[in-house]
Formats: sequence, structure tokens, C-alpha cells
Amino acid sequence: MAKNVDVFGFDELEKAFNRMEKKYPDKADAMLMALGQAANKKTKEDTPVYRGTPPPNSKIKPGQLKRSWRLKKVKLYKGGTVRVVRIQSSAGHAHLIEQGHEIVRGGKTRKRGRKLNRVQRSARGITSHGRVEGEYMLEKAMTEKRPAFNRNAEKLLDALCKEVEV
Repeated sequence: MAKNVDVFGFDELEKAFNRMEKKYPDKADAMLMALGQAANKKTKEDTPVYRGTPPPNSKIKPGQLKRSWRLKKVKLYKGGTVRVVRIQSSAGHAHLIEQGHEIVRGGKTRKRGRKLNRVQRSARGITSHGRVEGEYMLEKAMTEKRPAFNRNAEKLLDALCKEVEV
């Protein structure tokens, strides 16, 4: 048989949490945008600029990648519980510079979406000339800004707790 027990102050604590929940979205979005802008700026600074003459028939222009980094607005994911700010590049070759790539000459390395194996490549005259290591400019920026994010998140939580007097 269970007894009804009233916990003193629980109603006030629940009201304080509800007030905190109402103030959280605006402040969290502002913090995420500020840190996103800082990370975007750092990413642009670290992005290399190709200064040589572009290959024939190339649509890539010098500085295109550096100018292509964009900060997207805060978006809700996972049913509205996770707030995310995105930094992305509109340049089609951004992932190749970020993560590195293999240098291949002589033709396409895929057929119908599947990678060709070594025998198929040699039969088509496709040769590999090494690998270009990635610059990891976005990854470095995010790693550098992580401690600032943690500090700001703690400050935000402390400020919200002080405002609602928990």
C-alpha cells in the first residue's frame, strides 16, 4: 500500500524549470550562431587558395573554395530536441580538399556507381599517381572552438539558473 507524500517545494521547482525551458531557445540559438560565425571565420582563414594556373576546361577559380563557406541558421533535429548550426561549402570540390583524395589519370574510376578494381583500371589505362593529404580546415576549426562552446554552454546554463532563481 503506497502512501501519498508531498515533497515540499517540488511545484516551485517545476515552475522554475518551465520558465527556464521558455527562455532557453532564444539564448541557445544566439550562442550557437555566435560560435558558428567564429568557426566559419576560422575555416575560411585555414582554407588554402589554389594560385596556380587552373587545368584546361576547369570551372574551379582561385579562391572559390574560400568564398564558398556559408553558415546556415540554427535548425531543430530529432523531433525538436537537438539544435544544430551548420557550416557548409557550396563548392563541389570542398570534400576533396578537406579529406584528401587520390590522384588518378586516364579515365573514370567508377562504372555504374561501383569502384573499378585494380585489374579493371589497368585494362582501361587508368593510373594512380599518389594521394593528396587533406587540409582538414573545417575539422580543425571545430576542434579549436569546442572548448569555447563548452564554456559558453556552462555560462548559458548558469545564467538561466540565476534568472529563474533555481
